Amino acid sequence: MAKRLRIAILIRHYDRSGGGAERYCVELSERIAETHEVHVFAQKISTQSPNITFHPIPLRVKRPRFINQLLFSRDTRKATEGQYDLVHSHDMVTHANIYTLHVPCIKTQWSQAPAWEKMILALGILSSPRKIAYLWLEQRELRPVEHRHFITVSEYLTRNILDSYPALKGHISVAHPGINIQPHSTEERKQFRKTFRQQHSIPKEAFVLLFVAHGFKRKGLPTLIKALEQLNHKNIHLLVAGRGDPATINFENSEIHSRTHFLGTVQDMEKLYPAADTLVHPTLGDTYGMAVLEAMSQGLPVIVSSARYCGISEHLSSENALLLDHPTNPDELSEKINSLAISPKKHKELSANSIKISHVIDWKNTLSSTLTSYNTIQIQPQLS
Repeated sequence: MAKRLRIAILIRHYDRSGGGAERYCVELSERIAETHEVHVFAQKISTQSPNITFHPIPLRVKRPRFINQLLFSRDTRKATEGQYDLVHSHDMVTHANIYTLHVPCIKTQWSQAPAWEKMILALGILSSPRKIAYLWLEQRELRPVEHRHFITVSEYLTRNILDSYPALKGHISVAHPGINIQPHSTEERKQFRKTFRQQHSIPKEAFVLLFVAHGFKRKGLPTLIKALEQLNHKNIHLLVAGRGDPATINFENSEIHSRTHFLGTVQDMEKLYPAADTLVHPTLGDTYGMAVLEAMSQGLPVIVSSARYCGISEHLSSENALLLDHPTNPDELSEKINSLAISPKKHKELSANSIKISHVIDWKNTLSSTLTSYNTIQIQPQLS
C-alpha cells in the first residue's frame, strides 16, 4: 500500500497486559504506525506506544456496560467522522470500515439453538434491554456493506461468525495473533525459576502446571482441578494466573488445594513461564488462546483443547502439543498430565517442537494480513 493512510483505531481499553483483544490491538497498532499515521481512541489508555496519537474517550458510565458500549460507539463516531482515511475497530461500534473480531457473535446462541428453544430465546431477548442493545449493535456492525471488511483471529471464529451471518462470506478474512520471541538466556530462566519457586514454597523437584485465563470456569479450571484430584500426585503443583474468583472453584481434596497457587493478574508473564513445566488450557471455547502460543515460545509443552474448541490448535498437531478431544473429561486430562510428568523424554521432545512451531507464528504475518485487508476496500472517511 503506497499511500500513507490516516487511520483511527478504536478500542475501549488500550493495554498490552490486558486480555487477548487488548494485547492484539496494541501489538498490531504499533506495527501499523511504522508506516501509517495512527490515532487510537480509547476510554482507558494503559500502554503508551511510540508514533501513535492518543485520543481519550470519556467513560461516562461504568454500569450497565451495554450503555457504555452504546456511548462508546456514538462518541467515537463523532470524534472520527470525516477526518480519517480508514476507521479500524477492535470493539463493537456501528461505523468502522475494518473490524477485527475477537469473540463469538451474540447471535450464535440463537442460530445454533433447536427450533423449540428459539421462541424462549426470543422472549428472553425482548425482555432484556442489555440483550436488545448488544444484538442491535452487532447487527449494525456485521453488515456486508461496501467499504467494510471483517478480520477474525482464527478459522474457529470465522466459522462461528458465518454460521450466524452467512451473508458475510467474501467480506471476511483471518489474521492470527503473533508472538514476540525474546527468549531469555538459560541462566536467566534458571534464576526466574529458582526465585519464583522459593517465593511460593514450591519444591525444586516439583512438576508445575500453569493455567492462564481471565474467566476460570469457561477456560476449564474446574476440570483441571478434578483431573489433579484423580491423579493425587504429591509432586504436582498448579499455578493459576489471571482474573477470577478462587472462591468459585470447588476443591474436594485439601492437599490439591494447598498445592494450587492463585497469582491473580501477572504483569510480567515472561518471568512466570520458566517457573512452570507445562501449560494446561482445557478451554470450552477460545477464539485463539495467546497464552498457549506464548508458553510454547518459552519452550513449555502444552495440553490444550482441540481446534473444535480453541483457535490456536488450528496450528497444532500431536507432534507439538497434547490435544484434548473432550476438554470437560477429567480422565483424558489426567492421563495427558501424567504422561508428561512421568516421561522426561516426552516432555523434552514436546518442548523442542513447541519452540519450532512458535517461530513461524509472528506479528509480521498479522500485520501483512491486516494491510491486505485494507486493500480490499475502497478507502473513504467512514461509514455510519
